Amino acid sequence: MRHVARILTVFLLLASAGLAMAQDFDKTSAVVEGFDRDLTQIAASLEPARQDDAALVALNERMRTLSDNIVQAGVDLSPRLTEIRARLDQLGPAPEDGSEPDTIKEQRDKLIQERSLINALLGKLEDLSIRAKTLSNEISDARRILFTSTLSRRYDITAAFGPDLLSDARQRYSDLTYRISSWARFAWRFKFGAMMAATVLSLAAALLFMVLARKLLGQMIWRDPTAEEPGYFSRLTVGFLGTALPTLGVWLFLILVYALYTNFGVLRGDIGLLLLTFFVGIGVIFLVWQLAEAVFAPRLPAWRLVKVSNPAALTLKLLVVVMTVTIVVNVVITEMLKLVGGSLPITVANALVSSVTVGVILLLIAFVRPFPGANGERDRRWPALIRILLVGTGLMLIGSALSGYIGFAEFVSKQLVITAAIASTMYLGHLAARAMSRERALAHSKFGQRLSVSLELSESRLDQLGLLAGILLSLAIIIIGMPVLLLIWGFKWGDIRGWLLGAVTEFTIGSISISLTGILAGIVVFFIGFWLTKLFQRWLDGDVLSRSRIDVGVRNSIKTGVGYAGVTIAALIGISAAGINLSQLALVAGALSLGIGFGLQNIVSNFVSGLILLAERPFKVGDWIEAGGITGTVKSINVRATEIETFQRKSVILPNSDLINSAVGNWTHRNTLGRIEIPVGVSYKSDPNLVRDTLLEIAHDHPRILSNPEPFVVFGNFGDSSLDFELRAYLADINYMLTVSTEVRFAIFERFKALGIEIPFPQRDVNLRVVGKEEEIPIVLPEDGEFGVIKTSKQKHRDDDID
Repeated sequence: MRHVARILTVFLLLASAGLAMAQDFDKTSAVVEGFDRDLTQIAASLEPARQDDAALVALNERMRTLSDNIVQAGVDLSPRLTEIRARLDQLGPAPEDGSEPDTIKEQRDKLIQERSLINALLGKLEDLSIRAKTLSNEISDARRILFTSTLSRRYDITAAFGPDLLSDARQRYSDLTYRISSWARFAWRFKFGAMMAATVLSLAAALLFMVLARKLLGQMIWRDPTAEEPGYFSRLTVGFLGTALPTLGVWLFLILVYALYTNFGVLRGDIGLLLLTFFVGIGVIFLVWQLAEAVFAPRLPAWRLVKVSNPAALTLKLLVVVMTVTIVVNVVITEMLKLVGGSLPITVANALVSSVTVGVILLLIAFVRPFPGANGERDRRWPALIRILLVGTGLMLIGSALSGYIGFAEFVSKQLVITAAIASTMYLGHLAARAMSRERALAHSKFGQRLSVSLELSESRLDQLGLLAGILLSLAIIIIGMPVLLLIWGFKWGDIRGWLLGAVTEFTIGSISISLTGILAGIVVFFIGFWLTKLFQRWLDGDVLSRSRIDVGVRNSIKTGVGYAGVTIAALIGISAAGINLSQLALVAGALSLGIGFGLQNIVSNFVSGLILLAERPFKVGDWIEAGGITGTVKSINVRATEIETFQRKSVILPNSDLINSAVGNWTHRNTLGRIEIPVGVSYKSDPNLVRDTLLEIAHDHPRILSNPEPFVVFGNFGDSSLDFELRAYLADINYMLTVSTEVRFAIFERFKALGIEIPFPQRDVNLRVVGKEEEIPIVLPEDGEFGVIKTSKQKHRDDDID
């Protein structure tokens, strides 16, 4: 019965697994069929969209999402296929004699069937992935062809200014006014309250933003007309913030108005598109106006960011603003034509007028004399390169427009103006960030002084804050400015978002796949592991080891070893989280091992020596050692070197390999017990027994000298000038060696003086022979051999007669 029950249980499990497998494969097959249908729909939509770049971008976005889903489906199926292969390897081949149990045979058959289904699905997914790649390339080719044809198309400009132009203009104007008036009547009768509420809320939000900005950064966005020579940092900061904050206030108002109008149902589709274009134009004009005011400052020369003359500043500002207005009007007219119906004469005339106007303005800018002359001379022109670029671009725009290449001229003129405005703003922000990052720049500014007083920050903290603010400002400029420039140059948001997602998620260089998110995740994981290691070290040393009465050196070794292990584990986990295969890393390490062995042998040697020092502990932190001619206290044992502090408070860094390969003296290795030795010499007239007893009394009287082991006196030698003794005594703490030795020497000198025991110094007898008479005069000379001139009133001596 039990055997039958087991067979039934296995049969039921297999049946349920087969049912679940069938359901999963049905679901996966349906998903794959959905991928096939989506690809077919995108391919069918490609031909109608070849003349519309926005439609092509939308198709490309759908294509990218579909490709990712196809790849992900294949990835999801691969692990199951690996499991089936492993299970089949475990079951082994079917026996030839057919003696295999039915349950094993049935399980093998189901696994083989499942493997076949998975392989079939993977084959379909591979085919779909190839189709998706091909279709994506076709969409990219269609966009490139459309862009090229738009710029290279030539129009007959003479036909554009015929009688059809005025009639088309009157008809389009009538249609536009009818649309706007009908919407205005509708909004006035049914949406007046919503319009007023949206307008008031948007205006209040913009005003609140400006009030808060002026309250917080009033000195940073206001140009003081009485200031004679404001610093360059102040001019840059005021110029950048004076451009950015008012522009953000106006843009905030326009964005909120459009968003609230849309949310309250005030706008129709056509009026909404027209209003959006109009708002964007107003925002661009206001940005360029503020930017030109910040750069040229016609009324406040002291705050001018470029050194140009007063007439040139006003002229350049007006020309830049007029050029921007021309481009904005061109864009608004183009959007109006999309709303009321296209007209070739109006389109050509609009592009021709705007392109020629921009070209003429560039020529006028080229002939401006911006730089003031020296000593009352005439103002100087632009540098030759800038003048050539301005004249060449202006003539190119005028020539292209007049020769019929309207699309090219219109595209270049638009990009030129808008790109110059955005790039100038980014450049001003970059200059402000660089000036803010300079040493003591923020601390010496008015804003820094106010910040220092309000937050009680030191000058060093302000300097660090300025550096951080400069870095963050530079990153913000790049993150915001680059996508805007790409949008201006014809790229769609779908393209930019796809690039960003591809760069952040994963991109491939050769056979190497790099994921920025994985790398960031690995860095975050490593720092979390590093922080946890430090936290565990602090807990282990402060709460566990300190209560166990373990030696300080052992505690330090355990703490350091735990730190090394924790950092190593955190690094390995971080590398795995970053998506780096450790086996590949091992291969790279193996390939570099030879170079590491030669190039980094000293570092590796010091590292291994540091581990040996921590394990064997020939000395520990706090020990008094002598190594390499250095005497001092061990402060720390690090992975590469050991820090020793001498008694002169000088830190000496010794490589660990030197401490392993050379002799090291440790005064406090096992304990702090040590012996001091104080030599002293007495004259031959002294009683040796009295000297010995006196020295022992002095030793016994000192509180730090131990009585066990007892101090003793050694009669060392019969010296040239003295009887040589040596007092040897033991201290419980050898760290007091210098103090005790000094105090004992003071006591010896005072006691010997009181007892009349002479402490002699080396003496020499010099005999002088007098010329003309044999007479010897003994002279006692000091040890150093210096002596004066001996004068006699009766005899004359010769220096060379001195023995």
